[in-house]
Amino acid sequence: MKLTPKMHLEAGIRLIRQGDLDSAIMAFCTAIKLNPTYSPAYNNLGLALRNTNHFQEAEVCFCRAIELNSRDSSAYNNLGLVLMDLGKMERAKECFQQAIELHSSYPPIYNNLGIVLEEMHRFIEAEQAYGYALKLNPHYPEAHYNLGTLLRVMKHFQEAKEHLCLAVELRSNYSEAECSLANFNLLCGDFENGWGMYENSRPKTEYELLKMPKWHGEDLTGCSILLYWEYGFGDTIQFVRYAQLVEKLAAKTTLWVQKSLERLIKAAYPHLKVSAEECPPEGKYDYVCSLMSLPVLFNTCNETIPQPVPYLPASRTASVVWHEALEKIDHGKRYRVGVVWAGHPKHLNNKKRSILFDIFRNLLNISQVSWVNLQVGLRAKDLAATSCDVIDFSKDLVDFMETAGLVETLDLVITVDSAMAHLAGTMGKKTWILVPSDPDWRWQLDREDSPWYPTARIFRQRKLGDWQEVVERVKKALQDELM
Repeated sequence: MKLTPKMHLEAGIRLIRQGDLDSAIMAFCTAIKLNPTYSPAYNNLGLALRNTNHFQEAEVCFCRAIELNSRDSSAYNNLGLVLMDLGKMERAKECFQQAIELHSSYPPIYNNLGIVLEEMHRFIEAEQAYGYALKLNPHYPEAHYNLGTLLRVMKHFQEAKEHLCLAVELRSNYSEAECSLANFNLLCGDFENGWGMYENSRPKTEYELLKMPKWHGEDLTGCSILLYWEYGFGDTIQFVRYAQLVEKLAAKTTLWVQKSLERLIKAAYPHLKVSAEECPPEGKYDYVCSLMSLPVLFNTCNETIPQPVPYLPASRTASVVWHEALEKIDHGKRYRVGVVWAGHPKHLNNKKRSILFDIFRNLLNISQVSWVNLQVGLRAKDLAATSCDVIDFSKDLVDFMETAGLVETLDLVITVDSAMAHLAGTMGKKTWILVPSDPDWRWQLDREDSPWYPTARIFRQRKLGDWQEVVERVKKALQDELM
């Protein structure tokens, strides 16, 4: 029997369902070879290519499908999705709008339109698009989730929570919605409802797969436990404070942290075994537990946050070395301020929390200050774009012990939401933290202080994306500090 293009198309669709994308691509290509004008084969080939991250090739396929059938709303919708992947938001919006003209009763297209409008910061239009999707299907969990997260950004908190709750109710195991609702509750200071959901819904790392019993709060008398790091440096710095609480409960407590934090944490917890190897430290443990789980297990609220600040002191040697290095430059005659304007580039929220240097450098022209660069990584190169006098030791900040030694010599640290905010805060250093309008849960809402770091002061965006106003406010506060 001779196989037809339609038969190859159907075989490709079955292969996609089975997860065999490479074979599916071959099937669709065969269908196209047999019939170069077979629009459905191009559309499905585009889907398979998009799912294997071949975005440009997928774009070509969707465009060809539309060329062959200009009434195919699904091809317009799929083209819009891949254009979003490629960062072509205006064209993506146009594709979704065209798809809606062709098929105005299909909720997912309105949902996709809402997503791209939200990316373009056209929030009112995005809210309307999600609303249309829900008008067509009131039980559409993804649209409730997207609308809930948008309303949180827009600071319509009660409505945001309602939609997030509906998303969780309407779809079982909807981890993104559960995580968003957990973060929302913690942001609002609702720890009772936030922690449990946070623990159950946050993305698990490979370390969660350690083949040892996870500690859920059982009696640790006579037991050994391994506390391990997850996610970023800031998370480890913030939650390592709980290690001393665990130490009081267990016979033996071992800490596994990132290499860059090893020296600093060993100095802070000399009675604990601290490891920074790539693999879990060898040994027999009765339990393991992520540092991120400890505030949950200890039922933390604002009033019960462990606050032994400072709890990550720099070594005496590092502090003396950095003090002498700065003395040679400013002779101790100026107010010393360390600065960080960008977080780690791989952080999911880094685009919102980092500041363009063209904006941040307006702070650096206060001449009474010895400006000290604490920014590391690629963004440290931003300093080449300014004529301001900034002391730059960034190449020598090889780990957090060296950084802590430099921070110890400063009068103030001004930083975005980054590991530096947590380091300076744990050291009890006066710290000004610049946070976006839609902040991470740990900075909560509206308040200028932080229950986690008593010496911190928070400067919040008053308008989404407007860092210029924040920098000007910080600059005025620093000038008042110097008077």
